[in-house]
Amino acid sequence: MLEQGSSIGLEIWAIIITVVIVIAAIIIGWHVRNHLSKSRKVPILICLCLATVSMVGYAFLGTPNFTYKANTLVHPIDEFSGLSADEVNQQRIKAIQAKIIEDKQDGELWYALGNAYMYTNAFDEAVISFDYARRLSIDPQANIYSALATALYYKNGQRITADIQQLLDRALVLDTNNFPALTLLGSEYFMSARYQKAIDTWVQILDSEHPDADRVALITAINRAKKMM
Repeated sequence: MLEQGSSIGLEIWAIIITVVIVIAAIIIGWHVRNHLSKSRKVPILICLCLATVSMVGYAFLGTPNFTYKANTLVHPIDEFSGLSADEVNQQRIKAIQAKIIEDKQDGELWYALGNAYMYTNAFDEAVISFDYARRLSIDPQANIYSALATALYYKNGQRITADIQQLLDRALVLDTNNFPALTLLGSEYFMSARYQKAIDTWVQILDSEHPDADRVALITAINRAKKMM
């Protein structure tokens, strides 16, 4: 409908501009023949009229097309439209893997791949990815250690081994309030009936005011742990 309306508009304005040009040509010819005035005001005014008509026509006709293009940019076609969250994540995994093929030494890509695998509970793959991220990093950050510890924790049936504890300790040395490490420890303390340690850990998370911390959930967990003591 847009193309048809634009086409009709072009035809109408082409006719109008043509008529104006013809009329202007007649007036200019009459003016020259009769030498009514040596002033050049009339030809100048006519030229200005023609310019105005042209600009108005351009603006009028250009507006629908410009709006259409702007809307297209503001609302791009969603390539993941109709896909489930799991399917979108699978597409993300494939995209990251393609980038890793181009540069296997990019630790950030391996870290991103590990996070994508964690979303699908592919813990073996997540462990491998996070370990690559750790080894490729010149100065591994706390989140790499806590991410690797979390992947190993779920791979081992939610049990903290000596290796996992070492990774968590390392993360907390680098960042005392490391959110993933504290979250994992708080959960482990609660599940193993070490309620006071769970409460202390969750209070530490609250005090850190980490943006990812769910304060309502943490307070609920603290109150539940207190009842269990």
